Amino acid sequence: MNVRLKYIAVLVIVALVGVFAYQTFWLVQLYHTMSEQIDNDIQEAMRVADLKEVFLRLKSLEDNGPHGEMDLSAGIGEDGSITAKAVTTTQVTLGGETLEQKTGVVLRSSPQVDSDSTAGDEAFVKMLEEQISVTELASMIQQGLHLGIDRFEGTRYEKYDTLLTAGLQQMGLSGDHYLACIKTDTVFQHATTGYIPSKRARKFVYNWTDYGRYELTIEPTTGLVLREMAGILTASGLIVLLLGLAFYFLIRTIIRQRTLDEMKTDFTNNITHELKTPIAVAYAANDALLNFGEQADETKRHHYLTLCRQQLERLSGMVEQILSMSMERRRQFKLNIEPINLSELLQPVIEQQQLKADKPVTITTHIEPNDLTVQADRAHLSNILNNLIDNAVKYSPGEAHVEITATPAAISVTDHGMGIPADKLPHIYDKFYRVPTGDVHDVKGYGLGLFYVKTMVEKHGWSIDASSTRGEGTTFTIILI
Repeated sequence: MNVRLKYIAVLVIVALVGVFAYQTFWLVQLYHTMSEQIDNDIQEAMRVADLKEVFLRLKSLEDNGPHGEMDLSAGIGEDGSITAKAVTTTQVTLGGETLEQKTGVVLRSSPQVDSDSTAGDEAFVKMLEEQISVTELASMIQQGLHLGIDRFEGTRYEKYDTLLTAGLQQMGLSGDHYLACIKTDTVFQHATTGYIPSKRARKFVYNWTDYGRYELTIEPTTGLVLREMAGILTASGLIVLLLGLAFYFLIRTIIRQRTLDEMKTDFTNNITHELKTPIAVAYAANDALLNFGEQADETKRHHYLTLCRQQLERLSGMVEQILSMSMERRRQFKLNIEPINLSELLQPVIEQQQLKADKPVTITTHIEPNDLTVQADRAHLSNILNNLIDNAVKYSPGEAHVEITATPAAISVTDHGMGIPADKLPHIYDKFYRVPTGDVHDVKGYGLGLFYVKTMVEKHGWSIDASSTRGEGTTFTIILI
């Protein structure tokens, strides 16, 4: 069983490590994917902000009257290359005569299909199939528009910064940033008040034309990525936690089942011995009365009959306790609650314990008030006190001194015996459990007494507590309220 449990534990640990490793790998990959997506979103935010800024300038030019004309065209060649053409027409006055001045620029991408292709439609279809080509076409149109508008009015840098900041905030990036607008002849720059980029800060570049670009510097987007992944991280953590707990309870259950199996084996051995002893004693006493004429001697006859009765009472107590456990497990019994005078109940219990003990026993009681009554089942309360007093006597080396104290709030049984180790106290109520005493087996029992006591106490709606000091004794307290 130990080898089998070892293999199960190893398999469980390997499975948990495997699940955790795969989950970690998947989350890391997801983090990188989302980080790349956010980088692309930042680049797109820079492009969109630039496009909005261009359209705002175009709207301003329209509102302020004609300044000239701009023709913008884009198309795709037979080789799949993308071409954008921007032609700006402005009016110039020379010597009292108004002349038109045209300035144009052509932007052309590299071929997208083989040079021997002669079908323009085929190139167009290929462009549509490749998203990058469509994006490139839109970018070149935007550049052409930019070049045309720049002929009339320069870039509004501060407006672009405002539009970009709004775009970043929509993405959840509301932190500080540094923005530079770099042209061939000038550099404009702006930073959030008090912001100094750290060594880990990242730079994003957007080229709106060959002669100008924007450079955005912000802190790493790790926080944003983790916020985006919060739901997935939480779910993954809960899954790993639940799996860990499930495996933990599985191993714990297996260990407890193994322990229970060992305790049942010990119980079987103990109960067999316990049952054989009174049977053998009663059989020997009865045999002496029948076969050796001991019935003629009044003293011996009385002694043997008393011995038989004591052993039969012991047997009856064992059977009653085992049957009580069986009935409790099947939930087939009901408590017969009634008011019980505790002093009257304790008197026969104490006499019985003193009578059957094989050592001097002193039992003192302190009951306040003297006529104290409790609401309980008479038979089970008697058995509870019997078990506690019996343990106090058995675990007292030499003469036993037992004190019983009762108040309306609690009933306690105290002995001055060997005591119970602190690390064993949490287990004393377990079924079949007995406190280890090394190789010495002076105290007989089968580990059901305290289990029965705790079960019956809880059935009454009470609770029980134990305190002990090695070499000084143990106190069991039944809390009635």
